[in-house]
Amino acid sequence: MTATLPAPSTVEPVESGDQALAARVLEVLATVEDPELPVGLVDLGLVRRLHVTDGRVTVGLTYTSLACPCVEMIREDVREAVSALDGVVSVEVEDILEPWSRDDLTDVGRALLRTVAVV
Repeated sequence: MTATLPAPSTVEPVESGDQALAARVLEVLATVEDPELPVGLVDLGLVRRLHVTDGRVTVGLTYTSLACPCVEMIREDVREAVSALDGVVSVEVEDILEPWSRDDLTDVGRALLRTVAVV
């Protein structure tokens, strides 16, 4: 499956019947914003892995800081948004503790952050 995720991110292969659901999951993850920044998780480069099998979704996330005070809020927002999609049976959020940097931003994320901060 092809996805528009920043460089260090990976999308694990999905079974053929789940590709459409995986694409919808990525779309909804792009709309989930970091509580501290007006940028979606995909454009921030926080979504590092996505695996979808038989309606079971696992989302691997990193955070802008290991001390991010919003980690639980982000996890809950992801669970809520993805669970609302038709065809999703379960949602698991995995922490992927990789360093985040501005290099992880998409061009869209970089442009959005420039409107609120210097990147």
